[in-house]
Amino acid sequence: MKRNHVLTGFFILLLTAALLTACGRSEFGVTEYTGKRMTITAVNAAQDSFFMTGSLAVAEGEQVVISSQLTKGKVLVELVEVPEEQGIDSLPQINGMPVLTANVGPAEEASGTVPAGSYLLKATCIEKANGSVLVEVTPAA
Repeated sequence: MKRNHVLTGFFILLLTAALLTACGRSEFGVTEYTGKRMTITAVNAAQDSFFMTGSLAVAEGEQVVISSQLTKGKVLVELVEVPEEQGIDSLPQINGMPVLTANVGPAEEASGTVPAGSYLLKATCIEKANGSVLVEVTPAA
């Protein structure tokens, strides 16, 4: 009888260890942020995870470059314009149409020009992802 309790305890311990290992750490967010540069980091990021942050400042003669250093998965990056009349009394239009969209996977890059202004960045994990995505404002080529 005592042996059954030991085996049951061992099995529960083994099952708990397996569950803790499977859960692991998961992270999806911005780890570096300046007005001209954002780094999105994904560590075991789950599909459909998303966040929105701002603002990215683009001036005349500049472009937005999105570079993936993902080792696996895909991330959708969208830029949504922040209206100029935005103020402390009104919320940003987070459901606005994106002016720039890029779906990037490992070692992929996208770029585009947008009108001068401030932009919110929305990132969505399309496939479980690991790695990072750099979004930066650079002089237009």
